[in-house]
Amino acid sequence: MGLNREWRHGEQHAWLEPPDILWARFRGALSLETSVWSCGVYRELASTQRFYLAADIAGSHLSPESRRYLVEHTKAGWFRGVVYIGAGLEQKATTKSLMVGAMLNGGRLDMTYVDTADEARAWIARHREAAALTG
Repeated sequence: MGLNREWRHGEQHAWLEPPDILWARFRGALSLETSVWSCGVYRELASTQRFYLAADIAGSHLSPESRRYLVEHTKAGWFRGVVYIGAGLEQKATTKSLMVGAMLNGGRLDMTYVDTADEARAWIARHREAAALTG
């Protein structure tokens, strides 16, 4: 898939960097509607390919309803890996619970936390190399 694609929902923004990195920027309070939107983006993209999610979550907060929706509807098999950029302690606790839920819905999922987009790119490159070696 070589097409540049982009999605927006209010302040939230996601865009595909070919071949397989979905960059997403989340800001502010994330409602149930935001989770329905983001899960829809992931599902749409996963219908054609697995991808890396590089999510900048600095300054964002999931509501309990939003978190519950993501746990129930996100599938680990959609992703090659997930990188969270700019997560604080509360966000790390929340995203770890999301990843456990996603794994229960579909298998293993590699995830990490970084401070910058450059660090996210480096992790994705290392992850790709490791995956190529293990087949």
